[in-house]
Amino acid sequence: MAENISADHSRKKLWLTLAVTGVALLAGLVFLVRSPAMADRDNDQELLSQALGVSVMTLQAINHYQVKQKYSGTITAGRESDHGFDRGGLLANVLVDEGDHVKKGDVLARLDRRRLDARERELDADLARAIALNNETAARLDRAQATYNRYKVLVGRKNISEQAYDQAKFDLIALKAHKIATEAAITRARAALKSLETDQDMTKLIARFDGSVVKRYRDEGAALAPGTPVIRLIEDQKLEIHVGLPLSALPSFTAGKTYIFDYQGGRITTRLRTILKQINQATRTVTAIFDVEDHNDIIRAGALAELTVAHEIKQSGFWVPIGALAESRRGLWSVYTLEPYKGAAGYSTLSRQELQILYTDSDRAFVRGTIQDGDRIVSGGIHRLVPGQLVLAKEID
Repeated sequence: MAENISADHSRKKLWLTLAVTGVALLAGLVFLVRSPAMADRDNDQELLSQALGVSVMTLQAINHYQVKQKYSGTITAGRESDHGFDRGGLLANVLVDEGDHVKKGDVLARLDRRRLDARERELDADLARAIALNNETAARLDRAQATYNRYKVLVGRKNISEQAYDQAKFDLIALKAHKIATEAAITRARAALKSLETDQDMTKLIARFDGSVVKRYRDEGAALAPGTPVIRLIEDQKLEIHVGLPLSALPSFTAGKTYIFDYQGGRITTRLRTILKQINQATRTVTAIFDVEDHNDIIRAGALAELTVAHEIKQSGFWVPIGALAESRRGLWSVYTLEPYKGAAGYSTLSRQELQILYTDSDRAFVRGTIQDGDRIVSGGIHRLVPGQLVLAKEID
């Protein structure tokens, strides 16, 4: 009886041991089967939680781009002249000062004309004498003509000698010649007076165009030689801008077309008048002349204005933000493109793509390289990124 009880106890202990072992084996099997997947999910969750948020944009391929070229030009007066007297003399009056505005025909200065006035009186006397001599000669000529006419009749009748007739004839010829001389003296005196009148007019310095006085070279009392400049006048109501253009840029400009210049924070509207036919040997450029159509006191002759012109270049590529570019090797640049990460919506891994920059403006660059139309790239903040990094994309326009 005791043996039977012992045997039952042993069997129960064996079954219990086998059951415990089976449960342990099953638990181990379950652990072996489920733990890698659970570990992967745990790892994914950890990676996703560490993903860096980045702004991205979608690339769009285009077949051309515009290059903006800036050209500086000098604002010049339409006309600019040093006004001086054609004759020498003593400067009597200067009637304008620097900064004054004048009209065409205004008197700017005068020479002392006392000598000319005295000469005028002399010439008036010469003219009066010439007229008097001419009148006297005319009277004598009339008498000689009458005497000749009578002697001509009398000599035919043999009432006077041939010698008397010849004397009357030659006296008439001499008086006719003297009459011509006195008339010439009158003409000469009048011409001298006319010349003197011109000299007197030349003692007044006249403005040849509307403008402003920018320089006063001489003051009253100065003795001037002919041609000495007294006043510098500029035509500031008719301004021009002279711009040196390279030969390659000339096809972009059309005579008569309107162009806008930047000047002192503002804008100047101009019209292209002409492009000169000669190349400047010093700068190897061609001068274009633009007429300023804005008229205000802000624009100053001698200042600089800047013209920006866009030239279209036929070249396929992409516009990318400057902030999306990173330096690469051998003079190239790179951007980060995004590849979807294991189906996780919004998450991507980064790949580096090398580029060549064709043109840059203030905040973007036109590039070509291994990128494709429709690729998504990181648009900024690339200093925090490395290839293969997991990121959370935020699309921008």
